[in-house]
Amino acid sequence: MSINLEDYQELMDSLSPAVQEELHSAWHEATKVFSARGLDNYLKGAAALKSLGKGDGLIATWIDHAPMVAKEIGEDAIPDLIQSALELASKTSGSVIELVISTAPTAANRLGDEELFRKYLIFLNTLLSQAPRGVRPMLENLEKLFSQLTLGGLRRWALWGAHAHRTNYPEQANYFGLQSKEALAMLQKERKGTLFVDVQRRINMYLRALWARDFFMKPTSGDFETREGYKPYVEGYFLPSARD
Repeated sequence: MSINLEDYQELMDSLSPAVQEELHSAWHEATKVFSARGLDNYLKGAAALKSLGKGDGLIATWIDHAPMVAKEIGEDAIPDLIQSALELASKTSGSVIELVISTAPTAANRLGDEELFRKYLIFLNTLLSQAPRGVRPMLENLEKLFSQLTLGGLRRWALWGAHAHRTNYPEQANYFGLQSKEALAMLQKERKGTLFVDVQRRINMYLRALWARDFFMKPTSGDFETREGYKPYVEGYFLPSARD
């Protein structure tokens, strides 16, 4: 089964000429990443965002960035991303939702696992309820944060700031924008040294050289609730990492 844009003429007709052009430009690359089912979800995602009435920028961001998420962790994460965007629509502005989508490839790349990505989306929903002014500056610094923190570390860092500055919005923005001393102190406290995602390829090469066979490793959410985390273990022919 193949999917063609012509099969979604009703959706195409509902989009502005600029967004139609964006979709046509992205389509060739999208067909390399998505299966037929994935392309269907991709286009239905664009239609769902169109129904929110929050502007062309949000739809164009989806068109450009959803394939990048699928390329990092698989197309099954796409329905979760669109569902999260729809849930956030009643709580925040279109520009923040656009930022969630535009930074989703960074999160997918740094987490490297579909299940961890789902937990990340749940975390964003929680944070938006507790520190609505903190989500935008945090997302603007997401690459820096994920270069130093696991998902568990990010969650603890963020929820500490949300609790400490629940009603002080200027301080909330400073904390999540990494502009306060306590934000940097908490960041240092939650750092866990070398992150699995940064050495995964190197470890795979060592294991291949030692044993002349491929090993499959994936990160875990072992320190999502507490700092202790899990010890490495074998499950279903995978060797999960102790650090997400």
